[in-house]
Amino acid sequence: MKHAIFTATALSLACAQVAAQDKPANPLVPSLETVVVVSSRQETPLREVATSVAVLEEAQIEKLGYTALVDALRTLPSVSVSNSGGMGKTTTLRVRGEAGYRTLVQIDGVDVSDPTGTQSGAQIQHILSSDVGRVELLRGPQGLMYGADAGGVLNISTRQAEQGNKTVLSGEAGRYNSQRGSLNTSGASDKLDYFVSVARAETEGFNTSKQDTLLKDNDGYDNTTLHARLGANLTENLRVEAVARNTDASAQYDRCGWPAIDDCTSTFEQDAGRLSLSHRLGRLDNSLAYSKSDISRQSFAAGVNDYDTEGSIEKLEWLGRAYLSEAHTLAYGLERRSDSVREMERDQDAVYLEYQGRYADRVFFTAGGRSDDNDDFGRYDTYRTSAAYVQALDAGELKFKATYGTGFRAPSLFEIDYNQQQTASYGYVLAPLTPEESEGVDVGVEYFGSNGLHLEAVLFKQTIEREIAYDSVGWTGYIQGDGENRSEGIELIANMPLADQWIINLNYTYTDTKTATGSARPRVPRQLANLGFTYAASDALQLAVNLRHSADAKETTGADLDNYQVLDASVNYQVTPMLAFYLRGENLTDKDYVEIVNYNTAGAAAYAGVKITF
Repeated sequence: MKHAIFTATALSLACAQVAAQDKPANPLVPSLETVVVVSSRQETPLREVATSVAVLEEAQIEKLGYTALVDALRTLPSVSVSNSGGMGKTTTLRVRGEAGYRTLVQIDGVDVSDPTGTQSGAQIQHILSSDVGRVELLRGPQGLMYGADAGGVLNISTRQAEQGNKTVLSGEAGRYNSQRGSLNTSGASDKLDYFVSVARAETEGFNTSKQDTLLKDNDGYDNTTLHARLGANLTENLRVEAVARNTDASAQYDRCGWPAIDDCTSTFEQDAGRLSLSHRLGRLDNSLAYSKSDISRQSFAAGVNDYDTEGSIEKLEWLGRAYLSEAHTLAYGLERRSDSVREMERDQDAVYLEYQGRYADRVFFTAGGRSDDNDDFGRYDTYRTSAAYVQALDAGELKFKATYGTGFRAPSLFEIDYNQQQTASYGYVLAPLTPEESEGVDVGVEYFGSNGLHLEAVLFKQTIEREIAYDSVGWTGYIQGDGENRSEGIELIANMPLADQWIINLNYTYTDTKTATGSARPRVPRQLANLGFTYAASDALQLAVNLRHSADAKETTGADLDNYQVLDASVNYQVTPMLAFYLRGENLTDKDYVEIVNYNTAGAAAYAGVKITF
């Protein structure tokens, strides 16, 4: 921990010295007036937000250029990723060391969690970057209005429509016989706005598993995603919006069946939609929304179907705000969530209320509570409080912030059903599962310089009681300990515009994790860092580079994983306002690194693409 604090302090001082001269504000560098939605499900400037939020703008996502959105998310603070053998393979995203299923993922307001999964997390590997306009990541158990757990909330928005009409056509090709193409069109007027996207990605991939010593075949992946969003302003105070999304993907992989073979295929299809109605009347804002996501998955061993499942999540939500005065607001909501997997079903009702206050445009405070009533486990109450104080300085503004939040996670339908089947088939005596409970606190300080410099340091600590895990010793089923799992550390972030051409982005995260038995959580790097920069040689030519560092992670066996660094870069050239070309290199040093033991990772790869806008 001392090493982490020393590194963080040194990095802050270095950043402050480098960005000594005043520079104009840059839209790719956060400011106190940057607006985010994820913290309280309403547009709020960072000046008033005490929670820890990271943002990826559309321009940043485009410059990075990755096909899969999860690869762009790797550049955010406190985000680590474990991938089992290439694009489209099982992928886990961890925030502050927490398991991926603890982070709620939604796209244009639609919860895209997979109820058929072991712990009902989102299948993050199937989200392409082609239609993404913005990403907001809320770190920590602060999702009061979402019912999310310890990992936070990942809020993904598709591209926003501009006045008039715009169509973008793009395509690329590269190593592993990879191709990607997308077409999206959007438009807006005073009454109507729309966005429609079609994206296709496919790759032959590479041999997924090091244990595949016989076939040694390439394990490919393909994904077709359709997304549409239509909004209509019926009156000045009444708006209706509809969202529809379909993802159809298939992947080849190794090590399936018993005994294990390497001729394996999986399919994934998700249909999701949301319909919302928003109304403003005087000092009241209210919205009513219905959303549903259907998922079906199949697995084949040597062409024979050995597993299939399907399920859905339905939500009916009412979200409102009452502006008591300019300084005092109440946010409130009701929610009914219904999960189903095959013949299993479960409902959960929730009500929440949050007070939001601002004083002298310097002090910002929130306090709220949420009550969930679960069909299987009864009522659970959770809370969140946050406070921020902004102090003006000669060369900028300083923001101090602190948050405290709690959460809970009911055992998934899969976990419950699996244990019941194990008991019925083998007679195992398994204790009934109960909900996990979590709490988290973080304290931080941010500096927003008049020169555009942004520095942030956050200390965090999160705990989970009675974490549910699979019995990897007796192989009996899902069991629950009496102890406490924890994750604590420090995040250091720096965004620096230099001269007129350069932007430097740095983040470093030190995460110390412990399970109830005292061991480190598997596949969680103790040290994570990103060093990125963007160089605009001219209005037409831009270069983006990112170096990612991971160190001090352990496997599920307790064995050490090797430290590694991965270097990526891209060049974009805008030939005309309508035509652009780009080149992207991934893992430029051809680093042979491991995220999961016995699974291969991609070597050095180059991609070339074109984008046409009209």
